[in-house]
Amino acid sequence: TGPASGSRAMSTLRAFIVEDNPTILSNLVSTLEELTDVRVVGSASSESSAVQALQQHAHELDLVIVDIFLSGGTGLGVLETAQAMALPAHRVVLSNFATPELRRRCLALGAAQVYDKSRDLDALLDYCDQLSGA
Repeated sequence: TGPASGSRAMSTLRAFIVEDNPTILSNLVSTLEELTDVRVVGSASSESSAVQALQQHAHELDLVIVDIFLSGGTGLGVLETAQAMALPAHRVVLSNFATPELRRRCLALGAAQVYDKSRDLDALLDYCDQLSGA
């Protein structure tokens, strides 16, 4: 695409995904990269590996997508660490268990949005488009 018209140039979002299911991760990466201006630059399947990656790459990320139930630890722990380190990236939760209580906890820990994996994928894609200025 050529130069963006209007006041805000479109920019590709650099995203990091915290998800322990390889199939979901693979599908999410391809969906985001095909349908939005997102480039997935990394992923982690456990709380400790996610925290380590976020600490190393904090200023290289625009968006972090976090699942709550991980192979080790939880996405809540990832959100807590991201909030404590004032991670500049936007943080959203994508979970199969987006209950009202979980939504409240995630938002309190700095998540911008909480999406249900089975119902809210279009809303996540719309959010990515808004962030990238598409």
